[in-house]
Amino acid sequence: MPIEDIYNIVALVDAANEMIARFFGVGSTFDIIICKGSWDMEVQVISRERSVRSYRDGEGLVGLTDYELREIIIRSDKAKFIHYVHELVHGIISQAHSHQLREALAWYFTLKLLEPHDDLKKAPYPPWVDSIYISRVRKLAEIVGDEFLKEFALGKRPLDNLDCYPEEVRQLFMPEELFYAAVRRS
Repeated sequence: MPIEDIYNIVALVDAANEMIARFFGVGSTFDIIICKGSWDMEVQVISRERSVRSYRDGEGLVGLTDYELREIIIRSDKAKFIHYVHELVHGIISQAHSHQLREALAWYFTLKLLEPHDDLKKAPYPPWVDSIYISRVRKLAEIVGDEFLKEFALGKRPLDNLDCYPEEVRQLFMPEELFYAAVRRS
């Protein structure tokens, strides 16, 4: 990989982590592994089959976070700034949360962080992310507020009495298999 590509990647990681640290008061401490293409990403996915259950192939995958090894893997030939921010946000979210709740919070806060930067926000992310994750966290944020939600995401504040929340929000707290079954039914 040419040295200028390495400098560009380091600059993207630093800028994303700085943005996150300003917003949350803490930055990610996860290690970052940079892949150059689909084969490198495929190797990373295969080597993590036990700890990264949601992904089966590295071909279309741009980034993933391995919470057990505290590593973020980014495919540099496909990744945009939004992907760096998204994966680094994963690095600060409490591991006590369910998989789908971490993913939903990471997408919600990624878009929050990029809100003032229209040029950065336009980077594509899968369209189903809105219906499965973002809309549910947005409903939760409307109820508890963004400041509480930030502290909750970091594991600093608990969310009590889940029965009071709409069904879509409660689904984020289900075991992973039940969550995805509920999403398929809706």
